[in-house]
Amino acid sequence: MNKYRLLCFLFATLCSAAGVAAIAPPVLVISVDGLHPAYVTEADRHGLKIPALRRLMREGAHARGVVGVVPTVTYPSHTTLMTGVTPQQHGIISNTTFDPLNVNKEGWYWYAEDIKATTLWEVAAQAGLRTASVNWPVTVGDRHIAFLLPEYWRASTVDDLKVMRQLDRPEDLMEQLEAKLGPFVDGYVGTVESDWIRTRFSIALLRERKPQFMATHIIALDEIEHERGPFVAPAFETLEQLDKMIGEMLDAAVAVDPSTVVAVVSDHGFIATHTAVNLRTRFVDAGLIKLKQNPAGVTVIDDWQAQLWNGAASAAVVLRDPADKEVKERVAALLKSVAAEQRNGIARVLDKAELQAAGGFPSADFLVEFAPGFYLGTELRGELLRPAVSKGTHGYLPSRPEMHASFFIRGPNIEAGRDLGVIDMRQIAPTLAGILGVRLPQKTEPVLQLSPLPSQPASSPAR
Repeated sequence: MNKYRLLCFLFATLCSAAGVAAIAPPVLVISVDGLHPAYVTEADRHGLKIPALRRLMREGAHARGVVGVVPTVTYPSHTTLMTGVTPQQHGIISNTTFDPLNVNKEGWYWYAEDIKATTLWEVAAQAGLRTASVNWPVTVGDRHIAFLLPEYWRASTVDDLKVMRQLDRPEDLMEQLEAKLGPFVDGYVGTVESDWIRTRFSIALLRERKPQFMATHIIALDEIEHERGPFVAPAFETLEQLDKMIGEMLDAAVAVDPSTVVAVVSDHGFIATHTAVNLRTRFVDAGLIKLKQNPAGVTVIDDWQAQLWNGAASAAVVLRDPADKEVKERVAALLKSVAAEQRNGIARVLDKAELQAAGGFPSADFLVEFAPGFYLGTELRGELLRPAVSKGTHGYLPSRPEMHASFFIRGPNIEAGRDLGVIDMRQIAPTLAGILGVRLPQKTEPVLQLSPLPSQPASSPAR
C-alpha cells in the first residue's frame, strides 16, 4: 500500500481547446544538494532572504517533504530523481562503489553506464528533445545528453579539468564556453564561487543551446552543512547566495521561453553530528577484516570475510560469501553486541529482508543505521568512538523527517501556492516525464491528476 500522497501535473499546454496535442513546455531542474524544505517553508523563522525560492513556493506547488531512498546520499538520490525507481533497481547503490580492499581509490559512481534503469535523459532524447546537464551526478559518458558538462573529479587538481574537457558533449562544448566564461570547475569543489561558475555555464547553455530538458546540480550548501552543520549562520549565508543563482537561472530560462517549467529539487536533508563510529575496528578485532602493512608502512586491508559499505550515517554489511552461515551469525552477534550499548550510537540494524524492502544495498545482509549525531568513521584500528570531523551529515533512514528532500515547481499551468504534503522521491521523475510529454517504461507509483489552471494563449520563442 502506498504510504505517500501521489502526484502528477496535467498541463493545459499539452492539449489545446480542440484536443490537438501541443508542444510540451521546456523543463529546467535545479538540484540544491542538501536542501531540507524547512529552509524555505520556514524561511521567516530563520530570517532568510531567499526571494527566488519564495517565488517558486508562492507561484507554484511544493512538497512539505520528499521521502528519499536508502541510503539518503547524493548519487543514489539523484539517480532516483532521473529514473523514478530505487537504488536496488537503478544500480547506483551509494556514492562510492563497493571496494573492500580500496583498489578503486574511493572511486564514485560517476559513469552513466552503471545505471540499469531508463532515465529521463533517454526518453527525452528518444522523443527528439534537446537535453543538457551541468554537474549532474552519474552522467559521464551519457550519450542521451546533447550538451553535457558532467560531474567528475579524480585528483582534485587542475588536471581534472583536462580530463573533463574530454568528457563533455559535444567534444568542444567546455572549451567553447570557457573561451567566454573562464575555466570551468570539477565536481568536487563545493564553494559558493564554484557554484557561480556552474550557474554561469548553465545560463549560457539555456540562452545559446535552448535545451528542452536541462538539469543543473549546485553543491555549496551540502559542503557547508558538512563543515559547520545544518541550520546555522554559515548555511543560511550560503543558501542566500544560491538563491541568487536560482533566480538568475529561472529568469534566463523564462526569458528564452515563458512556458518553461522550473523545478528545484534536492537529494536529502541533514542532521548535526558529534561522533564518528569506527565500526570497522570491531570487525578487525573479530577477525572479519584482516590487516597488513604495505611497503610504505601504511596499514591496509589484506583480506575480509565481511566488510562495510559506507552510506555516511548508515553502513551496509556485505559478506564475501553470502552462503557462509557461520560468518553471518558472527556478524549478527557482533552488531547486536555493539548496538546494545546506547553510547555506541547505533539506532537500528536492518536484516536482509528489511533492506530489500527498503530498496537499498541489494548485495548486503545487514544495514546499520547510526543514531542522530553519529556517523560511520574510517579508522581500522583504535577507539570505536572519536569526535566528529564532519559537523553534519545524511545517510540516515529516509523515514526520518530531518532527511526529507525538497520539491518546488512552477510553470504556466501549475496551481499557485499548492501544498502537496509529503511525497515520495520516486514520483518526481514520472511527474517531470508527464510535463515533457514522455513516459518512463519502468513501473512507478500511480499518480494523482491535479487539474490545471486555464491556459492563456501566449507566443513562445521557436525551439
